[in-house]
Amino acid sequence: MWVAYLAAIALAIGAMIASISRNLTGSRSPPQGALPTRAVSRVCAEELDALNKELNLRAWRLGAEIGTGDPVVRFNAWSLEWEQRLEDLSERCRLDLSSAASGDFSGREELARGRDAVLALHRAYRAQVNRFAVEQAELARAAAEAIEAAKQRARQQP
Repeated sequence: MWVAYLAAIALAIGAMIASISRNLTGSRSPPQGALPTRAVSRVCAEELDALNKELNLRAWRLGAEIGTGDPVVRFNAWSLEWEQRLEDLSERCRLDLSSAASGDFSGREELARGRDAVLALHRAYRAQVNRFAVEQAELARAAAEAIEAAKQRARQQP
């Protein structure tokens, strides 16, 4: 009986000492539900803005690439990588958490709506690119080939 009593006391003292030393050394990881700071929310907004600008620039640049190689394949490869970066941003900024779970993250809901709007725009661009690839890519290739032939002919003339 005495052995069990002394073992219980030793375990309680050991747990208390371990807890105190953990608190003093600061080796505890931050809680998983820690709220983003105002600075982090600004960074999230800036990253979302940068992804939106990159999306628009890439979509417009595609027009200049038509007729050279296979720009639709390159656009679709870029698109998958872009979507992954948007998903990473959503996870880092916790945009998919409910208001109750995220606490008082000022602007989180606006960022989530902005992310959803950018993603909708991305899907529309992607649908247009793929529709163009199916319906009019041959016209773009023919135009690029005709212009290249005209340039070759112009170079050959004295």
